[in-house]
Amino acid sequence: MKRFFLFTFVWIFFITNAFCNNRIDSLLNISQKQTGKEYLYTYLKIAEDFSYGNNGDTIVYYSKICHSKALELHDDIAQLKALFYWSCGLYSSRKYDNSLEKVEQVIHISEKLNRPREILQAYYLKARNYQGSKQYDLSILSFQEAYRYSVSLFQSENREFASKYYHGILKQLTYSYWYAAKLHDGIDFFHNEININASFSENLLRSYYTNISFLYNRGIDIKQAERYLLKAAEISTKEGNTNHIYMDQAYLGALYANMGRYQKAIKHYENAFQIAKNEKSSNKISYIILNLGICYDANGNLKKGVNLIFDGIEYFIKNNNKAAEAKAYQHLGRLMIKWHNFKDADQYLHKAIHMHKELNFPYLAITDYTNMVLSKYSQTDKDSTNYYLNILKNEADKHNATSGKCAYYINKSLVNLNFNKNPRAAYVNLKRADKFCSTLKSTALSTYINKAYGDYYLMKDSLLQAKRHFSIAWAKRNSLLMLVDRSNIAQSLSEVYKSLNQTDSAYIYLQKADSINKKIHHREDVLMLYQKDNDFKVLQAREKQKVLTKENKKLFDRILLIRAFYIILCISLISLLVIYMKKRTRRLKTEIQIKESAQEKLKQQSQIDKTTIEKNNELLKIKEETIEQLKEKLANNQTAFTTEEEVNELEALLSAKLTTEEDWDNYLQLFTKKNPNFIPTLKIRYQNLSRNEIKIFTLIKLGLTTREMSGILMISPSSVNTARYRLRKKLKLEGDQKLEDIIEEMIMQIQV
Repeated sequence: MKRFFLFTFVWIFFITNAFCNNRIDSLLNISQKQTGKEYLYTYLKIAEDFSYGNNGDTIVYYSKICHSKALELHDDIAQLKALFYWSCGLYSSRKYDNSLEKVEQVIHISEKLNRPREILQAYYLKARNYQGSKQYDLSILSFQEAYRYSVSLFQSENREFASKYYHGILKQLTYSYWYAAKLHDGIDFFHNEININASFSENLLRSYYTNISFLYNRGIDIKQAERYLLKAAEISTKEGNTNHIYMDQAYLGALYANMGRYQKAIKHYENAFQIAKNEKSSNKISYIILNLGICYDANGNLKKGVNLIFDGIEYFIKNNNKAAEAKAYQHLGRLMIKWHNFKDADQYLHKAIHMHKELNFPYLAITDYTNMVLSKYSQTDKDSTNYYLNILKNEADKHNATSGKCAYYINKSLVNLNFNKNPRAAYVNLKRADKFCSTLKSTALSTYINKAYGDYYLMKDSLLQAKRHFSIAWAKRNSLLMLVDRSNIAQSLSEVYKSLNQTDSAYIYLQKADSINKKIHHREDVLMLYQKDNDFKVLQAREKQKVLTKENKKLFDRILLIRAFYIILCISLISLLVIYMKKRTRRLKTEIQIKESAQEKLKQQSQIDKTTIEKNNELLKIKEETIEQLKEKLANNQTAFTTEEEVNELEALLSAKLTTEEDWDNYLQLFTKKNPNFIPTLKIRYQNLSRNEIKIFTLIKLGLTTREMSGILMISPSSVNTARYRLRKKLKLEGDQKLEDIIEEMIMQIQV
């Protein structure tokens, strides 16, 4: 079990990193064993690998090391490459001015060393820096410079390399013309280049056609956009380049969808779809499926359109293409809004918002919020509309999304007009929206703005102004998602013409409004055609179940880890407690054994002392008796001795043996060991007792008779009685009190 948890821990925190940047890690390992130029070129390879990503600080870090090493080794080529990667890193970090400084150095060194490839790359990066810093005029000039240099390389050995950059340069140049709102200048430039370079290969000419078509399609001339795009498609079909064929067919589908010619759009999307399926390209398939579904719906085949989007979602889930799945939910939500199925619309849009945020696609999430505002506005839910409007504004400001800001001010003006009845505030917001729309060149947004202007002037009773804006909006009605918006434009025009007494025109627009309303009223019948709706819900439920199962497994593993941690913690604490208790028990047991041993020793010593006292008392008794017998014998047999001196000497000898203080000291010492508190208590209680009086108390304590006491004290029994009497008098005892009573009282006190 421990191995399992250890493995899990290692897997979570370390194994994931083992598969990241394998190539770069291997290069770093190799560089540790290298020196000089080998070390330098390995680090240049690392900087080059990082330069294809967005980690600008990392690119700059390795490029600086390479540049420093190149200067040290006097390697001009390495210095050139290091400077180029350095400028790429600064561009990725959006430090455009610093990047431009490095690019200029790259151009200077490249020209000095005659390195055409590096010169072309530097020109291109220089233009991208101007484009990133929104200096579009300078970016146009720089892209033109890069373009002309790439053309000059077509006649050299670098033709293939130049051709790759050629397509990218033209594409970015087209974008710069669009960003700078210089569409006509861009169109003139490409017309001029087509005339000059008519001898170029058809593949290169195709790039001119696709880019000029892009510019025409930005609201200039959609017919010309179609013409040039068809030319590009003809070239790609002739060459048999499937990638170019797919791109041209997809662009034609988008172009015709924008023109409202959905049948043609479907045809070209189907062609592109077939190529995408043959290539099994998930990204291409996702793009075509979503746009095909919208075109089928716009062409009146809602059933096929919705089913196609359902098929797409199923395909995206199967291939784990979260981005395409989120986009599909977005389109599905928009279709539901169009057909006033707001409940499903809100559900799909919430799903799209969640997934786009999870995937870190803020601009797509902003589009989702715009659609949520449209849904709530269509339901006349003022509070929810304002709620999502505030979110839309915050997100648009946070990410500086021009389209989001434009959508916010358009919808805010509609709220001011229809909910708040405040035309002045609506007009201010429309002016702001118009400003952003002029940058975006969006037909749909422009149509919404004209419709809102028409509502404003109608509220102000400026009928001619209202008529002008409504007419512009009606001309571009197909760009509007909501059928109800198209119907409202027709009704508003009918009302304006009626107020202007132009009844024929009023009746015509009223009929058109009724025709659109019939489609809206029959939406429930149309929505019943969802053959795959139930299957799709089952699929969603299964996918949701999979996600829940996965989350539950993660939760279970987490709970298992937590439980294992607490079990290990509890076992550790219990083990520590057991070890502590064992040590404590062992210590207490040792202390008890020591105390028991000491008590046993005291008991043994006490027994020895008691035996010794008893023996000494016995010896004293025997000695006394012996002495008495000797005295008697001596008294009765004095004649046995020859002289009186011999008798006196014997008596003195016997008296000396009984009256020595050493014997008494030994005796009292033994008595104190046996009765440790007796003599001290006696002295405390009766402080003026003499040594002999203490001797009498000890002898009384031993329970000796007067005769025995007289023998031990070496005095007569009458002297013992006299000593007892004096002691009673000294202690001031009553007549009926005895010395034995005092001793017994003391013993009881000591025991207590």
